[in-house]
Amino acid sequence: MQPIATVCSHEQQKSSTVFKQTREAADDDDDDDGAELLDLAIVGAGVSGLMAAKTVADKNAGINFRLFEKSACAGGKLGGLKTRWITPHHYHAMCLCRDLNIPLTTVWRQSEVLGTRRSPHSIGPFGETPDGGLTSWREFLVRLESTRFMAELDCRCTTKHIAHDARNMDRFLRRKLLFEASRRFFRFLIKIGTGFYPAELTVSDCLKLFRSMSSVWDLYDMLTLQNGHLHPVGSPNWDVLVERLVAAVGVARLNYSTNIVRVELGGESLGEVVTLTDSTGRRWRARYVILAVSCQDLRQISVLPTGPLYPHQPDSQLGLWSMADFTLSYPAPYWRDHGYTGCIFSPSQGLLCYESGRNQLSGTYFSPLRGVVDETERSIVRETILRLLREHLSCRTMQKPLEWSLDVQPIPYYFDVLPTYRRCLIFASTNVSCWYRGFINGSVQGGIRAAILALLEIRPQTITFREVTDMQCIHFKYFRRRTGFEQFWCMLNLASVYRFARLVLGAGTVVLAIWVCHVTCRG
Repeated sequence: MQPIATVCSHEQQKSSTVFKQTREAADDDDDDDGAELLDLAIVGAGVSGLMAAKTVADKNAGINFRLFEKSACAGGKLGGLKTRWITPHHYHAMCLCRDLNIPLTTVWRQSEVLGTRRSPHSIGPFGETPDGGLTSWREFLVRLESTRFMAELDCRCTTKHIAHDARNMDRFLRRKLLFEASRRFFRFLIKIGTGFYPAELTVSDCLKLFRSMSSVWDLYDMLTLQNGHLHPVGSPNWDVLVERLVAAVGVARLNYSTNIVRVELGGESLGEVVTLTDSTGRRWRARYVILAVSCQDLRQISVLPTGPLYPHQPDSQLGLWSMADFTLSYPAPYWRDHGYTGCIFSPSQGLLCYESGRNQLSGTYFSPLRGVVDETERSIVRETILRLLREHLSCRTMQKPLEWSLDVQPIPYYFDVLPTYRRCLIFASTNVSCWYRGFINGSVQGGIRAAILALLEIRPQTITFREVTDMQCIHFKYFRRRTGFEQFWCMLNLASVYRFARLVLGAGTVVLAIWVCHVTCRG
């Protein structure tokens, strides 16, 4: 495929000459200042940062770059919510695993138990019983309403052009859903899926965020652990992916235990230089910087002279402030003896759980604790998780694990940032990816996107048209044209039927009253 640079204009070539002269001048200044001058600096060695570095390194274009990681190891926060697995729909993550020769296996395959007379049961959000039924007609209607509304959201968000709708999403839920249980379910799903509370979003903004995960059903399937979830063979926490990314980038290019706290932009002239300062006062200089850190870490970095505006975390509408990622090991899979797979998705209790290995359960519990959690509060969270597992899995021995680990941290939230800030500062978290925000695939695609944006400035002749379209997911096939019947069918919901029935009954009451008055007057 023909590179984009072949169609560069004369003005672009002239700008390159000016940039080269500016670069030589900057090199002279750097010799005097003593700070290392880089073509590209990548802050953060999580999956996004490592993927951006790999994309740049694969070009073999002589670009001088380094990665700066505040912790003592690379990888970021893999293993948390939504980063435990991928599905075949996750295009960029699947391509990366093939490129790095990482074999994958399904989560369910390791959980299969041969010779069982009955298939184990997973616990869903709508009160299902082990025999596949529901506890009440109300639970049946809640599930029917919720699944119908997911179909409506998918109908709205998988179109190529999302219609503008300035209505508040929380009010939209109250209008579209009849049961409060359904509204609570979608408030929880929207919060953990997009990082926002429904009251903070318009309908069109919420649909755009859901489209970044391809569909609402895909998000629901991920959280309920349906068939098709993949992870590396023998490495459920994706350690092998991090190791091979580091090997592809080169260990010599990573600066561990380097906490960048300030990013200072230079002048307005072409080829401006950005200065990075870590917590010890050491400085580096780079022409372009990729910030591949989480939204919470991004707030801890001072961008001078004026940085982008970040919103403050609002008051919680769900009463949930922190998330506890846990792993529990038992002598045997007791939940199997009671007919359960170990997979739990209970939004009403803030619990997600799945069988992560041999005799092992992992998951996330959302708690109302705020701020720094001390040991006493950690013990309360642990006892709450064990109690919920005992109640859901009908097994008292769940409260006696052999080993357990617990990591409590604030619930992450996301906000939109521009892909570039004054051209030389590029954001690369999963939040700026086009698809599957918060998932491993979102981190991979966010890193590719940042690297392509940087290369278009540093070495535009190395970028192909295919890479630009792939970065923006233009070639993806998730968009569908819905027929009028499909749109009408997806829009049906119990709330609409209820309002229609009230309208018909109300009109009938008025007609009956008129008829009675007429008969009375005649009499």
